[in-house]
Amino acid sequence: RDDARRSTFSLYRGTPYYTHKMLRRASSRTLRASSSLFFRAGGTGGSFPTIPIVNTATTTNKTAVMMVRCMASGPPRNATEISDELLAKLGTLSTQALIDGLWVMGWPTSHIMGARPLTEGQPKTIGRAITIQFVPQRPDIMKDNPAGMDSPEYEAFELAGPKEVIVMNSVGPWESVGGDIKFLRLMQKKVAGLVTDGSVRDTAVLRGYGFPVFCHSTTPRQGPHVHQPWACNLVINCGGVTVRPGDAIIGDQDGAVVIPAAVAQEVYDIAHSREIIEDVVKTELEQNPGPPGRYYPFHSKMIKEDSPLGKLLTSKGITPTGGFMKGMHSAARGGQEKYFGNNYYRGGTNVRSSRNNTRNSNNAMFKRNMSSYARSQSDYDEVLKTILQHKACAVLRTLHEGKVELAMDAAVRGGFKLVEFTMTTPGWADAVANFAKRTDVMMGVGTVLSVDDAKKAMDAGSRFIVSPILIPSVVEWCKENTIVCMPGCQTPTELHYAYTLGAPIQKLFPGVAGGPAWVKAVSSALPHLRINPTSGTDLDTCQDYLRNGASSVGFVAPAFDQEKIKNSDWDGIAATAKALTDAVKAA
Repeated sequence: RDDARRSTFSLYRGTPYYTHKMLRRASSRTLRASSSLFFRAGGTGGSFPTIPIVNTATTTNKTAVMMVRCMASGPPRNATEISDELLAKLGTLSTQALIDGLWVMGWPTSHIMGARPLTEGQPKTIGRAITIQFVPQRPDIMKDNPAGMDSPEYEAFELAGPKEVIVMNSVGPWESVGGDIKFLRLMQKKVAGLVTDGSVRDTAVLRGYGFPVFCHSTTPRQGPHVHQPWACNLVINCGGVTVRPGDAIIGDQDGAVVIPAAVAQEVYDIAHSREIIEDVVKTELEQNPGPPGRYYPFHSKMIKEDSPLGKLLTSKGITPTGGFMKGMHSAARGGQEKYFGNNYYRGGTNVRSSRNNTRNSNNAMFKRNMSSYARSQSDYDEVLKTILQHKACAVLRTLHEGKVELAMDAAVRGGFKLVEFTMTTPGWADAVANFAKRTDVMMGVGTVLSVDDAKKAMDAGSRFIVSPILIPSVVEWCKENTIVCMPGCQTPTELHYAYTLGAPIQKLFPGVAGGPAWVKAVSSALPHLRINPTSGTDLDTCQDYLRNGASSVGFVAPAFDQEKIKNSDWDGIAATAKALTDAVKAA
């Protein structure tokens, strides 16, 4: 029995993760039933090879043989898995839009009630769920629950990483699910976040760990005398919502939501489409003030082309296909219309609608190109406004593997609000994905040389695109998808051509003879340009560039001394960043 308790199992990918205490409970029951059984671990999606364990009557170490049929839990082997690409796209949407998408499909609410951001302005949570089930305390449960490394919560922690979110259900809103020492491991694992309907302890330390936390509140209480972690990666109820391992967890300042893996792509398609239409409506109301009821909320009917909303959309180049726009009716109303698979059901009538997948379908959702990479006008305006407001961008290009995020984090700590990871830097994609969760910095990707490169950058989580040279196809693609881009230019002709192609900012690269004087001459003759010098700009020249017509500047080598990166001198990089950003503010 003791040997059976210590057994560990390597389960097939995609099957439930069973903790040691589950095996212990099964062991206790089956040992009483029989002394000559077989141990079999099975679950949804199939079974595992039978492992013979010797009969207790013939062994001195008292091992047992047992047959265990584990309950269906977690994702079966054939369950839908959310790809990294889809996860990143879900993360670009607000929690409100995702809730709307699920409501349109007729799914129950997925807002984890009581899970609020622990810290104002904390990074966004984007990851796949790893669940931990807590149960009310009982003496026998405390006695039987495995301790130390075998505890279900610590087993769950070891499964987590930068693209996973730990989800813990509590027996009460004020009960503690953990504090500083326990969650230190989550910081070390660089988890995407922690979500619970309970409370957490050691608030100041936990905030310093850096990963986003969503909880009911903070508490001084201890947890073990009230509840115990009982299992990991089971289907749990957290804040009144069912959470299945592998579901997407998205959290922002409004709270945390669960997107079932089985319908994640459909939720994204609908929510993304709604955001586009809502952006058109909001922009119209800002430019022409009036009652929102003229366009909003969307009625649970077809959007007719001769309606006020239909006419507004048509005027913006968005026309309903076949008189119907999938996902564009109001989620707020609920009404009689729901979406199931490829069909709409209205008042008992099945209304067929084409399955518009913006990535793969030839049937466009709109007559103009609305790819899955398209951003809203408000997102575009926010990016452009932020760049023009802060003016200074830290551009990281290094070959020192494993130090990319640390170097950029030091630059942000020193004061940079705009950062750029170049695609020639090892590990750039992972760094971008992690920085995309932060709310204290706006991040873009540079050295983009093709449309495919631009797509990779956006998939990773980039907010803007930068190229060292002028590539018309990249600029045109960015314009079509409402993405801010900065192509590299060398002459006044190239700068103006980039502007006519749709680039809102024109990067001056490499440096030109005359420096600030050259920028002054060009900007005076072509005042519509927003010139961004990103070569030859340093502590001594950045103010001159800005005072002579540059709209913003980029710092490459002056911001990131390679010797400092090599020697992990993060305080030195932070000090340099402070000096550069202070100089820009004073220009």
